[in-house]
Amino acid sequence: MTQPNKIAFSMNGFRRNLSGDVAVLRDLVTDVLAGEYYDPDDLRDAMNQIICSSNSLNCVFVAGDAGFSDMSDLELELIDEQV
Repeated sequence: MTQPNKIAFSMNGFRRNLSGDVAVLRDLVTDVLAGEYYDPDDLRDAMNQIICSSNSLNCVFVAGDAGFSDMSDLELELIDEQV
C-alpha cells in the first residue's frame, strides 16, 4: 500500500520564527523613525525575510479545505539589492 506524499510543517515553529523576524523589522523601523543610524541593507534584508515567510505560508494548504487553500498566487517579489 502506497502512502500519499506528506509534507511536515510546524506551525508553532513557523510562528516562533515569524515573531522573531517581525521583532527585528520592528526594531529597525523604530530606529528609522527615531532618526537613528540604520543600515539600508539590514532593513531590506529584514523586510525580505518577512516577505519570504509570507510567501512560504501562502503555499501551505490542506487539499479540499476551502478555509485553508493554496494561496501561492499572492507571492510578493523581494526587494532588489539595487534599490
